[in-house]
Amino acid sequence: MTPGEINVYLSLLDLGISSTGSIIKKSHISSSKVYLILERLIQKGLVSQVERNNVKHFQAANPKRLSDYMKEKKNKLESKSKEIEKLIPKLQEKHKSLKETQETIMFQGMKGFQSAREEFISNLNRGEEYVIFGSQNPLTEGYKNNIRKFNKDNKRRGFKIRLIYNSKYKEIKKLYSKFSNIKIKFIENILPSSIAISKNKILLMAYGENPIQVLIKNKELAKSYLAFFETIWKQSK
Repeated sequence: MTPGEINVYLSLLDLGISSTGSIIKKSHISSSKVYLILERLIQKGLVSQVERNNVKHFQAANPKRLSDYMKEKKNKLESKSKEIEKLIPKLQEKHKSLKETQETIMFQGMKGFQSAREEFISNLNRGEEYVIFGSQNPLTEGYKNNIRKFNKDNKRRGFKIRLIYNSKYKEIKKLYSKFSNIKIKFIENILPSSIAISKNKILLMAYGENPIQVLIKNKELAKSYLAFFETIWKQSK
């Protein structure tokens, strides 16, 4: 029962058979709300309605009916609870399936660039690998500094990284030369630009003054991107 329903029911117990005017005065509830509350109490069997001289009057049911009503509610809740308990394993499987199917998150700005990278590596374990199709455009010093910082962090966490860049950016190799956990190759062909791929995630990166990163969590999609990377890796030098 709602606080309003309790108030009206207790008011009727005090008043006995009463019109809405008396109930409003006793309960201090507005007329528009009192009519709605009375209707709900009637449906619950806690209030009865009679007419006297063409005027509706109301009377509270015996308090024992209140006890019966609460037992009925309890039994219904227990029944619903049992039904839900039976459904939970199926719902969990469905939720897990939906969660694993795909989730897409967008990040913006330099802070977002760092957050995207953290989310991308969040479920990688020491010794595991992720791969990158490098940028097709020259990087600013700010982005190079971020790469240096990420390289140190990757080594500390024990991640392995392989990268493929276009041959015209071979000078980028200097950023990675100090790190034994990183392998880099080059290819003449135009490649997908700025895409990092792990066992179950893909991170699309757009550089610039206001960088945007899109993280896709999808195991099957990541698997297909990894297969494509392996094909290009074999062709690269």
